[in-house]
Amino acid sequence: MDDIIELIKRNERLFLENAAELNDEEIEQEDIDEYFAIQGVTEDELKAFENQFQIKLPEDFKTVYRYKNGSGYMDLIWPQEGFYRGYRLLSLQEMNKIKSYFQNENHKMTEFPEVIDEKQLQQLDERIKPYLFCERWFPFAQYAGSLYLMLDYNPSEKGKTGQIICYVHDPDFIYYIAPDITETLKLTETIIEGLI
Repeated sequence: MDDIIELIKRNERLFLENAAELNDEEIEQEDIDEYFAIQGVTEDELKAFENQFQIKLPEDFKTVYRYKNGSGYMDLIWPQEGFYRGYRLLSLQEMNKIKSYFQNENHKMTEFPEVIDEKQLQQLDERIKPYLFCERWFPFAQYAGSLYLMLDYNPSEKGKTGQIICYVHDPDFIYYIAPDITETLKLTETIIEGLI
């Protein structure tokens, strides 16, 4: 799992060396200092989270959180080419809080015909079940308070438990990102390199 930490560190360097270009403005030194001060979670904290939600977090995902429990105000995950900016990694505590009001109930896309029509429904990736909200989805990264990367614990038969999906608001839809956090971080590296 050291490979994942090295990947994160490469992404940190890429992002920080090119932050002004990527964000159209300089990042405050205070935000950088805050990010580097963030510690990882303990094994007990990981177990408590898993027990609370009755899930088994993927090993690579746990490695990321052992390294850093969130990214503060740093937008260090860029999983979608040409699609918004970077996402900030939520802490376990933020994940827990958000889960109390978002993705805490099951609602299929067909319940929202004014938002998602039949044509859009047919564009849903076959690895994702046709929900707009699902209590077995766990938001772990956020952009602008309305877009979330999520761990999917309720995939379709063609999907994989723990795959990474994205909730996008306005227009509301769910997109497939990657099979796991490792591949999401590799996408980040590729996308940042393509933007600089």
